[in-house]
Amino acid sequence: MKKLILLFFIVIITGLFSQDMNDFEVLNSEEYIKGKILYLESTKKSGYSGEDGIKEIEEYRVRILEGDDKGNEILIQSPVYLEKAYNIFIKENQNVVLYKENGEDGVNNYYIVDIDKRESILAIVGIFIFLTILIARYKGIKAILSLVIVIAIIYNVFLPMISIGYSPILISTLTALLCSTITIVLTTGFSKKGVVAILGAVAGVIIAGIISMYFSYKMAMTGFVSVEALNYSTLLQGIKVREIISAGVILGSMGAVMDVSMSISSALTELRKRDLNISKKEIFESGMRIGEDIIGTMVNTLILAYIGSGILSTLFIYLQKEQFPLIRILNFESVAADIVRAFAGSIGILVAVPITSYLCCLIFTEKIAD
Repeated sequence: MKKLILLFFIVIITGLFSQDMNDFEVLNSEEYIKGKILYLESTKKSGYSGEDGIKEIEEYRVRILEGDDKGNEILIQSPVYLEKAYNIFIKENQNVVLYKENGEDGVNNYYIVDIDKRESILAIVGIFIFLTILIARYKGIKAILSLVIVIAIIYNVFLPMISIGYSPILISTLTALLCSTITIVLTTGFSKKGVVAILGAVAGVIIAGIISMYFSYKMAMTGFVSVEALNYSTLLQGIKVREIISAGVILGSMGAVMDVSMSISSALTELRKRDLNISKKEIFESGMRIGEDIIGTMVNTLILAYIGSGILSTLFIYLQKEQFPLIRILNFESVAADIVRAFAGSIGILVAVPITSYLCCLIFTEKIAD
């Protein structure tokens, strides 16, 4: 039965990904294609004083690797700006992303818009998958499968439903429930410790979501926590942007809360197996003591993860600390949102410990736990 369920998930997710990738190719192959830098043909420095921000023009010999002109070699000019942040650091024998512009005279024009990072992305993902399977073997395969399913659910269910106007908090809660169930069932199978871990994890993320929602509304947050979000505000019409912060807390804390719940449930299951006469009170107290050790590192992990994800924003604030007093810094919406995310998620971890321990008392009976 379990193998049939696993096969079902694999087939469904494979179909979803293959459909999306085909759609992606149809939508984008006419405009953005892959090319390869052969060598630098020339550099034009005359005529550029820097007043327009351009230092010089580099002309590259490029081979087109996709599209109607596949295999052709053309010359493409790329400006070098005085401000280094605007430049594309191009090297010979490097794959790049080309923008294709269809000319009215039937002649296509190409522009270098970015370095093609796909091979590097596949490489690091491949290393991750290889090490996971090498170290965890069969359980590693199941872990990767659960990760693929979770990503597919977020991409094919969570994001589309939010984009058409459904409540991000509601959808993220249902997504957390579904993803937690799939991950834990694939990891532990249909067992009591799995059920306890699922319930504890879901309770933790729901509480984290409620707290983040309360404080988001109390702080009168708009949900537009970055300049980029404001620039694309027209694309967000009909979307409940204010709930995005809480939805992010629910999904962002899901993994850490699930880890805590699974660790406590698994440990108490082994404890129950070794001592059939242990009381419910002793099970609860053991769970709390185990949770104390887990909390010490897991809370730091979650907060540091949020700080790390917004390290550039944190650096900007640090560099401007002389210009803005603390009262101004703490009232930037981006800063307040990160604080809410980090601490609401950590609260979810904290409450998951007693909830999971208590659920173990209720679900573990006189029989040996699975």
